[in-house]
Amino acid sequence: MSHRLIACEHCDYLHVEEDIPTGSVACCVRCGSPLYSAEQAHFDKPLAFAITALLLFIIANSFPVLTFAMEGRVETNTLGSGVLTFWQEGFPFLALMVALTSILAPLFLIVAHIYVLLPIWLNIRLPGMQKVWRVLALVRPWSMLDVFLIGLLVALTKLTDFAQVIAGPAFFAVCCLIPTVLLMNVTLDPRYVWRRLAPDRLRYPDQDDLKRLSNGSGVSQARHCGLLTCHTCAMVVLEQKDGHTRCPRCGDAVHQRKARSLSRAWALLLTAVILYVPANVFPIMTVTYLGRAEADTILSGVAALAQAGEWPIAIVVFVASILVPIVKIVLLGWVYFATYLGLAGPLRERTLIYRITELVGRWSMVDVFMVSILAALVKLGNIASVQPGFGAVAFCGVVIATMLSAMAFDPRLIWDRAGLARSKFSKRNADEQDQIEKQGAAS
Repeated sequence: MSHRLIACEHCDYLHVEEDIPTGSVACCVRCGSPLYSAEQAHFDKPLAFAITALLLFIIANSFPVLTFAMEGRVETNTLGSGVLTFWQEGFPFLALMVALTSILAPLFLIVAHIYVLLPIWLNIRLPGMQKVWRVLALVRPWSMLDVFLIGLLVALTKLTDFAQVIAGPAFFAVCCLIPTVLLMNVTLDPRYVWRRLAPDRLRYPDQDDLKRLSNGSGVSQARHCGLLTCHTCAMVVLEQKDGHTRCPRCGDAVHQRKARSLSRAWALLLTAVILYVPANVFPIMTVTYLGRAEADTILSGVAALAQAGEWPIAIVVFVASILVPIVKIVLLGWVYFATYLGLAGPLRERTLIYRITELVGRWSMVDVFMVSILAALVKLGNIASVQPGFGAVAFCGVVIATMLSAMAFDPRLIWDRAGLARSKFSKRNADEQDQIEKQGAAS
């Protein structure tokens, strides 16, 4: 048993890390958020999956994804075709986001795993391993190949109604790449990676330190004991008196809470609300077929899929592109507002809602990926062509703004401010009671 201290990243509650059975997950006793899973001290499986993923990624970017044939003309596209098309059509923001989420971030994710895990497996050190693993934590949420695959299936469904579409080698490579990357992540224990990257003889705060720092008062929050949690590697560290604390394991700066968390989260969420209107009013693309141009909004695209009988795909697009953004904006707004007011209420459920909204927001990129695939593939002039619209830019902005808003928010404020409100309320009641007693004694 390690008896190391570990703090919940969602409520700052302190726990003592214990050995748990294989396949089990330790959860926070206060908010219910997962803390860690059973330790996996092997790197051979995740390393094998990472190398396999790299080979599949090379194939996926070297061969056509789809081949589109109509009226004797043939067009093919690759993963990078959508990026190039967006750039040529005058949409650099869309080009950048599609390149980041479907090519750059997945590539860095795979290469970073190989660069860190292979030396650990060989028991050698390479320069910058800690920095690479640290940057990986920032890049991981922006790797969206799984969402890209859904966009690819939606585009394939739209095209098969009026043309011949053939799936290329890259299509099957992407289908194999996604579960391979998933297995790479599932079979890897990030805690054990950080412990292998840590400096020699690094000492971790343990149960004895907690007793000493809390003076037997039973304090359960890390910050009340002078302990901070590293946002990058989750190590509990002692707060320095000068206020400039650095994690001794990963070297990142450590703070009690994210700076201006609530105000930045509100600003980004309001940006998403503003962008949501043009995202649904303006067309996300204009489809030209046999000389007739027709503008498509998000809602009309869902209706077209439903009319074509593709109900499963229509439901997926409706949920990801219409329902999820609305629900996420409403729920995040409620969480922020309740936190600002310091409401007690159902704190555990509020934390769970935040965790869920943080996870599902990325799936709204389905429509952006679909437009990138169609615009790159359908280029037959007046016979058939697809041009991206301003609605796609605004909708991509909604997705990015909501994701950044959730990342900027510090969920520990849910518990901090509720506790502060309760303490103020209790103090006010105590003062009123004292005043009543004094008035009674005077009379």
